[in-house]
Amino acid sequence: MRRVDLTTRAVAGLVDLLIIIGLARLPDVIGFLSAAGYILIRDGLFDRRSIGKKLIGLRVQSLEDSGPALIYRDSIIRNVPFVLAYFLFLMPYAGWIFGPLAVGAEGLIAIGDKGGMRLGDMLARTQVVPEAPVQGEKKAALEPRPEAAPTGANGPLDMPQE
Repeated sequence: MRRVDLTTRAVAGLVDLLIIIGLARLPDVIGFLSAAGYILIRDGLFDRRSIGKKLIGLRVQSLEDSGPALIYRDSIIRNVPFVLAYFLFLMPYAGWIFGPLAVGAEGLIAIGDKGGMRLGDMLARTQVVPEAPVQGEKKAALEPRPEAAPTGANGPLDMPQE
């Protein structure tokens, strides 16, 4: 799998952050719950892509290739650290320090990891990859295997010559 640079991920994250801020501006508990809910399930939307990832051309790939049944489960697991940072940020004073520190720790872990995986990716066994494969790379998992040519009667080698 090809590693996505952190600048591209940050731009997709900024788009998602703007959506989260918009949702948090809704009145009272509705805003809080909708913002927290979007943070949790955003990577399960649009075929494993949040709105930011869809606009930028990224997607979340499971390292275990568990299939589509676990999309939202994986999204919730990988975004728990961000929801915890969101909850911290809502606390006056101390949360304004510890919330950004939690997000910064996620970024530092992604910078230090050779695969660009942050803590949430490690917990959910996922990785952010480009949507379109790079030229020269094969889509081995998506291409069907060629079927073996039939042998014996009516096989290509047993056809009568005219």
